[in-house]
Amino acid sequence: MYRVVLIFVAIVWPQLSLASAPVDVEKLSQGRDSHDDSRYLLQKVSEPIAYKLFLDITNYDFYSYTGNVEIEFRYTGDQNHFYLHSDGLVIDEPSVKVTRPDGSDLPVANIIHMEQFEQVYFGFSERLLTGEHYKIQISFLNNIGTELKGLYRSSYVVGNSTRYLATTHFESTYARSVFPCYDEPAYKATFDVRIRHRTEYTALSNMPAVQSVTDGDYTETVFDTTPLMSTYLLAFVISDFKTLSEESDRFRVFSAESKVAHTGYALEFLGKSLRTLETLFGHQYQLPKVDLIAIPDFAMGAMENWGLITFREQYLIYEDGVTTARTKQNIADLITHELTHMWFGNEVTPEWWTYLWLSEGFARYFEYYITSQLEPTWHLWEQFIVNNVHSALSQDCHSHNRMMSYYATEPAVLNDLFDYVVYAKSASVIRMIQNVIGFETFRQALNDYLRSRSYLTTKPQYLYASIEKFNSVDLPDTVEAIFESWANAPGYPVVKVTVDRTKRTLTATQKRFWMPNDVDTPPENKLFFVPLNYASNGPASNDFDNTAPTFWLTPAEPSITVSIEADIDWSIVNKQQTGYYRVNYDVESWHKLITVLNSDRFDSTIPVINRAQLVDDVSNLARAGEVDYEVALSLLQYLERETEYIPWSTAYNALLHLDRMYSSGVEYTRFENFLQSITGCMYENVLLTGPTDHISRLHRGNTVYLACYSGVQKCLNDAYTLINRTIEEPSFVIPEEVQAAVFCVLHKYPQTTLIHVQIDMLKKFLESPNTPQQNDMINRFLTSAGCARHDVVLQDYLTLTTYNYPGLSITAEHRNQIYLGLINGSPFTRLSALLYLHEHYSTVTYLLPSITPILSELGNRINSQSEYEVLKNIVDDYELTFTPAAKAAADAALVQAGKNLRWIEKHSEDIATWLVEQNYEGTTTKPPPGGGASTQSVGITAGFGCAIMMMVYRALYV
Repeated sequence: MYRVVLIFVAIVWPQLSLASAPVDVEKLSQGRDSHDDSRYLLQKVSEPIAYKLFLDITNYDFYSYTGNVEIEFRYTGDQNHFYLHSDGLVIDEPSVKVTRPDGSDLPVANIIHMEQFEQVYFGFSERLLTGEHYKIQISFLNNIGTELKGLYRSSYVVGNSTRYLATTHFESTYARSVFPCYDEPAYKATFDVRIRHRTEYTALSNMPAVQSVTDGDYTETVFDTTPLMSTYLLAFVISDFKTLSEESDRFRVFSAESKVAHTGYALEFLGKSLRTLETLFGHQYQLPKVDLIAIPDFAMGAMENWGLITFREQYLIYEDGVTTARTKQNIADLITHELTHMWFGNEVTPEWWTYLWLSEGFARYFEYYITSQLEPTWHLWEQFIVNNVHSALSQDCHSHNRMMSYYATEPAVLNDLFDYVVYAKSASVIRMIQNVIGFETFRQALNDYLRSRSYLTTKPQYLYASIEKFNSVDLPDTVEAIFESWANAPGYPVVKVTVDRTKRTLTATQKRFWMPNDVDTPPENKLFFVPLNYASNGPASNDFDNTAPTFWLTPAEPSITVSIEADIDWSIVNKQQTGYYRVNYDVESWHKLITVLNSDRFDSTIPVINRAQLVDDVSNLARAGEVDYEVALSLLQYLERETEYIPWSTAYNALLHLDRMYSSGVEYTRFENFLQSITGCMYENVLLTGPTDHISRLHRGNTVYLACYSGVQKCLNDAYTLINRTIEEPSFVIPEEVQAAVFCVLHKYPQTTLIHVQIDMLKKFLESPNTPQQNDMINRFLTSAGCARHDVVLQDYLTLTTYNYPGLSITAEHRNQIYLGLINGSPFTRLSALLYLHEHYSTVTYLLPSITPILSELGNRINSQSEYEVLKNIVDDYELTFTPAAKAAADAALVQAGKNLRWIEKHSEDIATWLVEQNYEGTTTKPPPGGGASTQSVGITAGFGCAIMMMVYRALYV
């Protein structure tokens, strides 16, 4: 009989009586500090040696399963109890059987389910023998959910039928929801897995199948024994997927049969990447096979289960002429990332999630390093700067940031640790240290580290010891002291550089960088070991390729002055941006660099990475108020001749932020003219339908959007051509990489003949076959409603959020996308959406999936007092209907919107002054809401029409 004992026990690990009587739960609960995080950890009185796991997953369409597990464990305590993790499992208590080292039964006196801490306590009437091996057998059952964690049900559509599969995702704490286990990374053991399933399916697990026995409608698949590994790496998939490979092949890629023909690129790249990693790390991949499998719905990009790596479907399927350059790049670098984990994480496992960066940081680093060698035309090692260094710097500048080595025990916290800190920041810090010691030393140290901790757990000190062992360069302190200054402190420094050309000195000083606001408390001024170098126009210092540090800032010496050559005109600190920090210069030095960037030889004088660095640093320093916008905008002017992807990818983010914050400014039309002037040359080199090399296609994925958005005429003409072709040729599909740009043009700059075509195009898209690509295109189209400047077009979209048009199958998700698009658009669309939401609150919120994401996004986007007031009115009038999540989102939105308004008040005048001084064209009076076209409002709804449009007009333009 299966039953569960529902006993809530708020206790830490008690010292239990040896008596056979039931445990006094009330007494135990008194010995526990409810704030002691160690209650989430298994008491260290036993450790697993081997699991024998059987699962019966024969339930039709995968709604439930049963199973049993035998765990051989070593008892390491001197007490009469031990614990296992279990979360949501229904355990058949009469089935629980424990055997002594001699094979005799050991009666179980107590089983207590500690649900809050996701554990089960097993108590005995005798003390267990320290160092001896015991076994426990448990039968259990559970449902198979759809929440993308633990063992879950996934599905895909073939024609008119839905097909199902069962798959797993165990990291960080979800194995315990599938079977009782020691669900902490330090508890490594071997696994023997047997799965009973319906015969029409195939079962896969970490190891190859060694036996498959079919009996009627059911098959039992037995898998080989795994190496020692943590529970979070166990995986199995039961599906009807197919592969192009043979069963005996070392490399296989599985997917739905309709897509298996498009797995060839992933399969080819898998082999190349793995062999390159084996050479680099000095020993072979550990298992006899590598399976990659494309899961239709998957929470992460991919998961490094040893031998059975699960991927979100789009990151294994490559179709020439259809898949974007960005997605093809993601396929390659994700494969390399997960394969790197076979060493960093799987074979050598961080002893606790505190050191997750030892796994994810190295995987991110090598995904770029290795893939850049296998696909050299992608310039991936340059992209590392934008995608990791700049990305991390932009997020790591707040008072609430956490450190790399972050200790937590609560499962909800552990499962949220997979953020920029363990990926982008950690990889950037690793790259910095690699450049300090040199790559060959770095390689030797890592090989030594992997050998010394093979099939063991690890912590940073083992890594530091291996680096110290091979290091041959002078350092200001130990490797551990240097590395730990970055791993154990949040944030990063900004290095202020002052050049005295008379005295021929360069002074550098560090302080922690943060993005100030008037709500958060400034963070503690943490100091770091900062490696510095510089290049200049001087003949002895113009080598940008030698990135070794020439001097250091340290916590003990945060400022230093060094001598420089005579006649140095300009200097750039942090060559190739190998250091994880920002650099600020004195005003004269900034202007010297601006002069170089505006010279004819800017591209041969300053390398592409350092040009991107200057763009990123000056934009964020200005945003933080540490550099005047006169300096920042003057530097950004050089982009009118820049065509390289890396600086433009950085500039794209900086310019979009400025556009978002300043779009309510009185001189905003001048800013649009500024955008036009600097994006024109770049557009001429790339075009919507120009060169097809990988980098040009990446350009089209984001930076070309700026040219179309800001109204570069050549881009508008090209977009009209694609729009008209879409109207005239039913089979034509706008290439995915330019859809956002083209759809924005359609809404922001519609030709007279295109004013009413948006809804017709939407209807055509909705009637097309339901595929992931089609759904993505629909979402892009709806999001581009935020570009709308014509009141008729805007009213059409707002009406879609409350009414059903005949023939338009608008879903709740579509309505959500429309609202997010309008909120992310201009002040005109945002205020219109806010007013409409206020007017039709009950209807809109009834038809939306949730109001919470809308409220959250409003806080990020509001940039005018009128928008703030309408949001406040919505909150005041309707907060009693909010869910707790919506109320929290609304409160946070008002706080963030207030921050935005104060930032605008501080900086908008300086931006406006610069735009006027530079003679960018503008209009003294803003155009009416029709964007220069007809401003006659069409009264689609009684509550909207002319009245709402006049409210928008007065709020924005009067």
